[in-house]
Amino acid sequence: MEYRRLGKTKLEAGVIGIGVEYLKEVPVDEIVRIFDGAFDAGVNYVDLVWALPNITDGLSRSMEGRNDIIVAFHLGSCVVDGKYRRSRKPVECEEQLLMQLEALEMGSAPVLNVHYVPSLKVWDEIEKRGILDLARDLRDRGLARAICVSVHDTEVVKVAARSGVDIVMYQVSIANHAHPDRNAALEECIELGVGVVAMKPFAGGELLKAGKKVRIPEYKTGWKTLEMRVPPDATPVSLLAYVLDQPGVCTAVTGISSTDQLDADLAYFDSTDVKRDYSRVIAQLA
Repeated sequence: MEYRRLGKTKLEAGVIGIGVEYLKEVPVDEIVRIFDGAFDAGVNYVDLVWALPNITDGLSRSMEGRNDIIVAFHLGSCVVDGKYRRSRKPVECEEQLLMQLEALEMGSAPVLNVHYVPSLKVWDEIEKRGILDLARDLRDRGLARAICVSVHDTEVVKVAARSGVDIVMYQVSIANHAHPDRNAALEECIELGVGVVAMKPFAGGELLKAGKKVRIPEYKTGWKTLEMRVPPDATPVSLLAYVLDQPGVCTAVTGISSTDQLDADLAYFDSTDVKRDYSRVIAQLA
């Protein structure tokens, strides 16, 4: 595993992390196998976008005896009656965070990720409702070490970076390679010392359909809805190599639902330069 400093923090994150978006329906025992395999391979960054019972149970079991796992808790991603619900109410957000910390037997959140800020309008909303102030307060009280914002727009990337957060989570993949503002936003993060967590490096799995024509919605590209033919040379290894070469990226968080998918991602570390070469993939985008 290769590790990179996570923005302004002193945390060192493995360059491949795990997202839990596709674990919602996976049995606990399988989740344990996935996390055990990942952690044994050196993966140490987990984005806990859904703190559903089966996910927290499996993660808790796999984390037992491990003290180096960086869990990113989403402030505003709630579980009510066993189901996900988004909230912008500071009291509810804090209560949910404390319950999630208790479920994982953790005293503080290594990363506190302000949940789902897709536009400047929503950025203004979380400021007015006090969610950003709550995140800062939780950090000041020792309940969080670092603040991240999960965004879906390059203008929000820049505004968030300028606000003093430690990390920004944003879609980075070949699906937004031609985005005219993406690299400028990522470069600004570098200038401000803000780390970039790349989400959806496979555009929600669409980029793994090599050679096929796909329609990728805006929320998966971080740019616009795309209709494209996936380059025939697109593989998990070449796609990850591309993402990890982009400005400011500290870790690429992949959503997996099986050990086979985990193994396909981890193959990156045993791959040759030839397999990592994404130049043909980019050329095939034209």
